[in-house]
Amino acid sequence: MEKKLFIESILLLREIEDRKDFMESELGVDMTVYEEKFLQVIENLFRMNYNKEQMDIIQYYLYQIPLADDYDGKIDLSDGKNIVTVKFETPEDVYNVVTSLKKPEKKFGRKE
Repeated sequence: MEKKLFIESILLLREIEDRKDFMESELGVDMTVYEEKFLQVIENLFRMNYNKEQMDIIQYYLYQIPLADDYDGKIDLSDGKNIVTVKFETPEDVYNVVTSLKKPEKKFGRKE
């Protein structure tokens, strides 16, 4: 269920960005002012479930890749030691990358 909702949300956010870009380029209407608060709420909801590294990946897919003319559908990931190139073309690919970057678990209890 989480994967399905994630993919659906990413698809919808891409549609919103495409619509915004169309309205600005074809109609001369800048929707940024109207949509900004809604998108902040959506991003805040994502932040409740994903860490900064995961959010950077999601935002890269949503906002940077559509602007890149020479994008090859792959990204490089590093764990500090090794670099791995992975497929990064679809919302499902984004989900796979994001879930591979685990959010740190919250620990409860007293510090000793």
